[in-house]
Amino acid sequence: MALALCACASAPLTDPVLEGARAAVAQAEADPNANQYAALDLDSAKKDLDMAEAAAANHRPAEIDQPAYLATQLARIAMARGAAKAADAKVAAGQAERDRIQLAAREREVQYANQQVAAANSEVAAANSERDQAAEESARLQAQVEQLKATQTPRGLVLTLGDVLFNTGRAELNPGAGRKLDQLAQFLNQHPDRRIEIDGFTDSVGSDDYNQDLSQRRADAVKAALLSRGIDGSRITTQGFGKAYPVASNNDSGGRQLNRRVEVVIGGDNGMAIAPRS
Repeated sequence: MALALCACASAPLTDPVLEGARAAVAQAEADPNANQYAALDLDSAKKDLDMAEAAAANHRPAEIDQPAYLATQLARIAMARGAAKAADAKVAAGQAERDRIQLAAREREVQYANQQVAAANSEVAAANSERDQAAEESARLQAQVEQLKATQTPRGLVLTLGDVLFNTGRAELNPGAGRKLDQLAQFLNQHPDRRIEIDGFTDSVGSDDYNQDLSQRRADAVKAALLSRGIDGSRITTQGFGKAYPVASNNDSGGRQLNRRVEVVIGGDNGMAIAPRS
């Protein structure tokens, strides 16, 4: 299995745009007119194809499509330019009527080549714009996460509300919780497709029934606070876990305080379900 995994990891990425580029460059290389009259364009196509092949071999999928697309267009331009210059050569040879037909064909081919170049430039501009937008969105999300002081976990972003937001043995939120909940509500309003799960926890002091009830009421209190801030209740689930899943030892007061907490788990984009706690 390890050998198979290593083989998969080292194999170059496959990409339909790259496959198309390979075919287009091979076709241009087989075209005698492209080799004779458009060698520079063909060389440029080969260089762009080499860049795409290197990105595939090094498993950089984001760097494949643009050079592969340009390789395809340059290969087509090489064939079009080669055909046009071959037609010019026939004009010079004195084939008057055929020259007229070939000249018209050349003009059409050059026009098509120019259209292909313009389309390629448009594609590159659009790709750069999408990349910049994705980078801006990533930076904005990172800033929001840092403001929340949330932690990325396999289940999603986890925001921990400590014991100081509740009085001892009580489930009512203190006024000091307002700012943190305002920030959380703002984040959820900006990402309306994200679901959340609110989990309550206690330390080990007291009976299991008491801790279970208290942890559930504290989770429900956080949900109520978010509902009051305009968050749709269908996006929110709550669960009380009592003294389960401690994050510190219950043998000292500092550890018990860390265990008395409410965790808000924020799911991924597109309404992705939150994985169960393990």
